[in-house]
Amino acid sequence: MRNRFAATGRRGALTLLALVAVAAGLVLVVVAVAAQQSAPRPPRAVGRIDPSPTAGAAANPRASASADPVPAVSGPTSTPLGASRPVRITIPRIGVRSPVLPIGLADDGTLAVPQPGPDLDKAAWFQNSPTPGQPGPSIIEGHVDSDQGPSVFFRLGDVRPHDTVRVLRRDGVTAVFTVDAVRDFQKRSFPTSVVYGGDLHTPQLRLITCSDFDATIRHHVGNEVVFAHLTSTHR
Repeated sequence: MRNRFAATGRRGALTLLALVAVAAGLVLVVVAVAAQQSAPRPPRAVGRIDPSPTAGAAANPRASASADPVPAVSGPTSTPLGASRPVRITIPRIGVRSPVLPIGLADDGTLAVPQPGPDLDKAAWFQNSPTPGQPGPSIIEGHVDSDQGPSVFFRLGDVRPHDTVRVLRRDGVTAVFTVDAVRDFQKRSFPTSVVYGGDLHTPQLRLITCSDFDATIRHHVGNEVVFAHLTSTHR
């Protein structure tokens, strides 16, 4: 499948992704929770990320991320792959094994999220981003919880650097990513170009969910992001 990232070029795609993230109200729209359960909360800075020259001023979130200009990728990287959409994600550390749905924009132009129904607790790949294994950041999102309780990325805060994330693609190739960092960003200061940008020549993965539930307003006020890079592939 040819995705829009390949069609528009890496620089154009980065701009598109940044605009989409801003239009989405800084990534994920929260699902109202009737009985909130406390998800694991990561330290404010685990591992290191690279704001990169593309990040600009947006790489300065409120006391939640390192702004040190160090490489985002720690360790060797694998050869980039061609395009093929993801069909399943496995995160051994937290026991996640979920189908991956393609998802785009909602009718109002914001970043869509899995809706109530049979797909609510499944992971979703943002189809305007590269497919996992292609150069650039592939974006996979998922709810932390819903009115039914914990959802697919409820324990994302337990992920740590050097953990692995495996993504099975439609072409039968499993792309194996190694986690570089985990961050918890406030939505009001979400560093869009850091999350959606970085090294556009290296195959990378971003896992995103909501975080920091505020009981006074009954909404999540943060977004948790896992940064990872491609380290191997196999069939």
